[in-house]
Amino acid sequence: MIDINFDGLFSIELLHRYFTDQLYRNFSIAPTNKTLAIINGYRLITKQYFNKLYVAVQSNAGKPFISIDEGLQMTFFLTLNDQYFFNYTNLPGAFNSSQLFYFTNRSNNVTNGKSFLSAPIAAYNSAIAYAPGDLATNGANVVYRAISSNNAGNQHALTDTNYWIAVDNNSYVSGNDVLQYLPSISTYTFSSPQALATISVLGYNNSTGDYSLPLLSNTINFTNPVASFSLDLSALTPGKYSVSVNGTQQWVYINDEIGITKPFAVVDIYNQATPASCNLLSAGGNLLSPLYSVYFLNRATLWKYILPTGETGSISDNASAYTFASAANNITSTSPIPLSDALLNFKLMINGNPITPIPCADARRLTTLMQGSDTYACSEIFLNY
Repeated sequence: MIDINFDGLFSIELLHRYFTDQLYRNFSIAPTNKTLAIINGYRLITKQYFNKLYVAVQSNAGKPFISIDEGLQMTFFLTLNDQYFFNYTNLPGAFNSSQLFYFTNRSNNVTNGKSFLSAPIAAYNSAIAYAPGDLATNGANVVYRAISSNNAGNQHALTDTNYWIAVDNNSYVSGNDVLQYLPSISTYTFSSPQALATISVLGYNNSTGDYSLPLLSNTINFTNPVASFSLDLSALTPGKYSVSVNGTQQWVYINDEIGITKPFAVVDIYNQATPASCNLLSAGGNLLSPLYSVYFLNRATLWKYILPTGETGSISDNASAYTFASAANNITSTSPIPLSDALLNFKLMINGNPITPIPCADARRLTTLMQGSDTYACSEIFLNY
């Protein structure tokens, strides 16, 4: 007798350090139409519950009832349902509406006991310029956040607490995960008119675990120099690619199921032998049921407390983690403080009277403030004491 149950094929959790419970519930996760056909063909079940997507398969004795093919690709769109998300999330400000975030288990990004779908955060490099909010890792996979600008001419190692602050050893979403979205047929615009277009496309190479597999190589000669041309990549299947035109390279995501309204992010889950993060099944065909993680880091801002005109005061942190400087009728943190839905234990002294607790920064209100040569995101908190 065959006993058929449903067991996990894989699941995806969405996490955010802004929230006390770390769970992020403000995304809708939906399969593409192509993936819906796969779900039906393999008799899978998909269900989003709070911050997780569960994908289950009919199984017998720990093995899929219908064998899961090597090279299987399942794609999901993440739609953001929170208008203040970018206010309290540490993400690059250069992100624009023609781009999207791309997450995949091909990242092989395993640290702190989790398998992350985001790309690994690069190690600190003294030749690179870092601005406040930029991330780097040390040799032990600990993530650090820049709190002051530093570059090749003004080097400050991760151990310099005036320029860097340790976060933890999770892997967070960063600018490394941003891709340019392209329809399969698009208009490519040159910086100046060109007589020809030499096109090269590289895809994922299973044997090397990188994007080095030549997929397309072509040269188009124009009768006269042109400012733009029609770039036809319709022969490619949906996914991430490296596209070069006349030596200018860019990372792109192609999928014609994306309409006028682009999703915030795309998730590609593959079943393949390498890297190990893509193993949905053991060598013997048993379900491994991996849990994949997407983790967002909370933004750090300067906190500026504004007192009524004529009032002066000071603020101290009972945990001794942050310091504040008073000027006129405002009190501002001397370094960025991570935004959080948890109440921090600050004490306000005004007219010799202690007041605690006091409000924390509200993620809905964000401005900017110069401190030294850096421009910081700033949270203004108005006090009526």
